[in-house]
Amino acid sequence: MSPLLETETFPSEIQVYLKDATITVIKEKLRSSGSSLVYQIVKSAYSIFLKVTPKGHLQSEAFMMEYLFSYGICPKVLTYISDDARDYLITEQIMGADASHDEYTAQPILLTEVVAESLLSLQKINNEGCPIMNDIETMVIRAEGNYRERRAEQSLLQYMGYTSIDTAYKDLISLYKSTPEDRVIIHGDYCLPNIILLDFKYNGLIDLAYGGVGDRHYDIFWGIWSLQYNYKRDEYAKRFIQAYGKSEVDQHRLQLCGLLSVFNGYRGQDYYERVDHKSFGGNQ
Repeated sequence: MSPLLETETFPSEIQVYLKDATITVIKEKLRSSGSSLVYQIVKSAYSIFLKVTPKGHLQSEAFMMEYLFSYGICPKVLTYISDDARDYLITEQIMGADASHDEYTAQPILLTEVVAESLLSLQKINNEGCPIMNDIETMVIRAEGNYRERRAEQSLLQYMGYTSIDTAYKDLISLYKSTPEDRVIIHGDYCLPNIILLDFKYNGLIDLAYGGVGDRHYDIFWGIWSLQYNYKRDEYAKRFIQAYGKSEVDQHRLQLCGLLSVFNGYRGQDYYERVDHKSFGGNQ
C-alpha cells in the first residue's frame, strides 16, 4: 500500500486536516520498529505537516515542541494523538527554509556563524520547566545496553577515530566519570536540515524528538558534524567553535558526547550496525 493511500486508515482527528487537501510525502524513514513518514498537507487556508511514526515515538517531540513554542522557536503543535499502532503529530509551518538549502550553504562562512549563534540562543532558554530529560546519565545507560549487544554506529565510530568499540566504550566510561555535565536545553539532532532560517536569520527549529535537558556539548558535537558532513572540510568546524566561543567548549565533554552518539545511534535513531569485535579488534 502506498503512503498516500494509507492515510485512509488514519484516525478521524487526523482526517479533519486531510479532507480536500493536497497531500505529499516529503520524508520517509525505515526503522527496525516500522516506517516513519512526514506529509505536507496543503489547503488554500494553510500549509501544515503531519508526522506518523510507530507508537511511542512522538510523545517526547510533542512535549518539547509545545515547551519551546512558548519561546517562539518551534512550530505550534495542532494535534498529537496515538492509536493502537502509531503516533500522529500535526504542526504548523515555520516561515523560511532549512539551513541545508542551497541559498544558505552557498555562503559557508556566514552560515557557520548563524548556526553557532542560533545554538547559543537555544541554550539561553530556561531549562527548569523543560518536560524532557536527555542528560548524560540517561545516554550512558542507553549506551551501556547497546554496547552489551555490540551495537554501534560504524560511521560515527570511524569519525571519532576508533576501530574498536571496546576501546571507544572504555574511553566513554572514563570520560563520563571524570567530566562534569553542563546542562542546558538541547535539540538532540542539531544539524542543518533542522534549523530554519529566514533571510539568513534564525527563525526556528524542527524535529525535536531527541531534545530535552542535556549537556550543551551534545548539540555542539552535532553542529560540527553537520558542517563537516556538508562541506567535507574542517575549517568551518573550527569557525563554528570560534563563533560559539572557544572558551566555552570543553574538548573532553565534546569527545564524550561524540562517543555517546556512537552508542546511542545515528543522532539517536536506530540505524545501528552490529560490530563484530573480531573484525574490529584494533586500538584507537
